[in-house]
Amino acid sequence: MITERHNLACRMIFKAISKTSSLGSCAVSMDIGSNERMTMQNLQIPETAESRIVPKWHFPPRFPDKDRFTSSRPDIVLVTPIAAKTQKQQTNVGGWVLRSGRGHLRDTGSTSAAPPATSRATNPRQHRPKDLNKTRRDIHLVKIKYCEDTRPQNQLNAAKEQHKDLCNILQGASVTLRIILLGVGGTIYNTHTLKPFKELGLDSQRVKKLASKLHVHSVNFAARLVHTRRALPSTVINSHQEPVSDQACNPLDPH
Repeated sequence: MITERHNLACRMIFKAISKTSSLGSCAVSMDIGSNERMTMQNLQIPETAESRIVPKWHFPPRFPDKDRFTSSRPDIVLVTPIAAKTQKQQTNVGGWVLRSGRGHLRDTGSTSAAPPATSRATNPRQHRPKDLNKTRRDIHLVKIKYCEDTRPQNQLNAAKEQHKDLCNILQGASVTLRIILLGVGGTIYNTHTLKPFKELGLDSQRVKKLASKLHVHSVNFAARLVHTRRALPSTVINSHQEPVSDQACNPLDPH
């Protein structure tokens, strides 16, 4: 049930992202449940999303496949092109962070008009993420986690530690880990939920709508968990015939 809750939330988030902009076509891997489940949710699987693990072309040459298969798996991996820079901008380090139609320079923190678009006519081979040269890849690792409503920091730190090695290995102009936290009781956080949505290109209206859906989703699943636990016997007998409380057998894992 906990995995089902997580995967459904992931699909809701990806659906909102893909409907709002062209970011859906930037997905190169998704570990958010089966294709059948996605189809049931009327969610089209992008052709660019090759597998549930990060594709080989993200890694350094001759990186062992066995290590790639056992590396951490973000829920969604997006690859966008670094915006073309003017001669003046080339003196700055970094690229454009995804903002709803606005450019944001990483190092300076200043905002400006939308970055110049890369024309497919002038770059016909760069409309697919895989065709981008590694020096132009802006890689976004999206991780959705449920946490204790009053203590999100534990899961935030866990997500950072989980994907630390992957962030250091992947080859691109930049690699950004975007952690989205949801409270198991329905809490939506300004910093850990709403802000990442905006960074992924959702406008204020879409952010509010998605947050509302995720809140209801979390509340409904919390109610189902409580109902399931109450339906269980107060004690169960383990293999040694020793009584064990149902709370110990079914701890509330915030995922």
